[in-house]
Amino acid sequence: MEQSEYITAIDIGTTKIAALVGKVTGNGRILVEEQYCTHSRGVRRGLVENVEDTVDSIKECLGKLYEKTNVRQEKVVVGIAGRHISSRQDSAKKIRQNPRAIITQSEVDELRRQMDNISLSPGQKILQVIPQEYVIDNMPVDKAVGYQGNVLTGNYYIVVSDVGAMDRIKLCIERCGLTLNNLVLEPIASAEAVLTAEEREAGAVLLDIGGGTSDMVIYHKNVVRVAEVIPCGGEVITEDIRKVYKVPRQVAEKIKCRYGSCFEECCSDDVIIPYYKDAARREVGHISERNLAGVIYERMEQIIDAVVYIIGESGFEDKVSSLVLTGGGSLMKHLPELFLLRTGLDVRIGYPRVQQVDGGARGTLSPIMATGVGLMMSGYRSDGGSGGGLIGGFIDKIKGKVTKFATDIFTENDSHLLQ
Repeated sequence: MEQSEYITAIDIGTTKIAALVGKVTGNGRILVEEQYCTHSRGVRRGLVENVEDTVDSIKECLGKLYEKTNVRQEKVVVGIAGRHISSRQDSAKKIRQNPRAIITQSEVDELRRQMDNISLSPGQKILQVIPQEYVIDNMPVDKAVGYQGNVLTGNYYIVVSDVGAMDRIKLCIERCGLTLNNLVLEPIASAEAVLTAEEREAGAVLLDIGGGTSDMVIYHKNVVRVAEVIPCGGEVITEDIRKVYKVPRQVAEKIKCRYGSCFEECCSDDVIIPYYKDAARREVGHISERNLAGVIYERMEQIIDAVVYIIGESGFEDKVSSLVLTGGGSLMKHLPELFLLRTGLDVRIGYPRVQQVDGGARGTLSPIMATGVGLMMSGYRSDGGSGGGLIGGFIDKIKGKVTKFATDIFTENDSHLLQ
């Protein structure tokens, strides 16, 4: 298979760097050749702050990935998220010289290019322009091509990024000896990896709970209606546990990942969690499962409140029926039950279902890899692939279930203290 048929995607997150290599088959399906995650350094709340540390993390991740596969590509697809991402609504209008002529795609493209000239704040740059709807002589339509009319108006949802944030990501990639082929908004990538066509059409909310931020996107009629970044993720929950129980951060992370729940009513005071209080493992402490859930709930409630608020302000509150949780934080115990209680929406965990080269039990990827899979899909489309065929080809409607997250961070020597 030619090298050009492979796609490499890199997810630069606050707590992890994830890289995936996939290859596209003749029928437009992606086979995951290999994947690898490593700890992230130099990134805070989705924003690259220390370029050198981030480059070292990316090189480490790619190095391990290349040990497992002979595929090495110069061009890569990378995700972007963080608090610097903002959005706005805008519109463009065109008075047609020949109202009886059929509206063509070139006219629609010309209307879209007007968005490139909108006024932005200093230091900002348009990341993505998403058509919402078109209006032809006061008649709203989803697709303008093929209609007739005097006045054509396009309404757009515009995603804006900080130029410096984009430049630092590009610099990191270049210092790894690679070329940035495409920069994609991470929540949209995650949504494409886990949402079904039916969910995007009927109306769905996708929430990707990462380490530094929780990224959210609302779909309706197969169109992105809202994309927001909530500046709170799993990292602050770890910090809360560290402060409350006065334990090292690494211990707090282990406690959260192994025993953490966000729903007190589903936990018991009788379940006691033992842990080492210090790195020297001289003293053992104990936490009740229910008490720990109370600490986690306080922070998770802030994320849920933000989600409920964004849905309410979006104008699509009565048009969404489901909520899909993905990302590493989505595997928190009892999280779907809590979101169901607070939102009233159908809730599931979003697993990216792709076929891996070696098949078998590894055919199902973790929600941790949702963004990376979505980035591969975006890379395929940007190289001229058929986006619709790809999405319809390998993403199935999945009945998600909660599983334990990141058990690999436990060492063989101390895992018995978290049984």
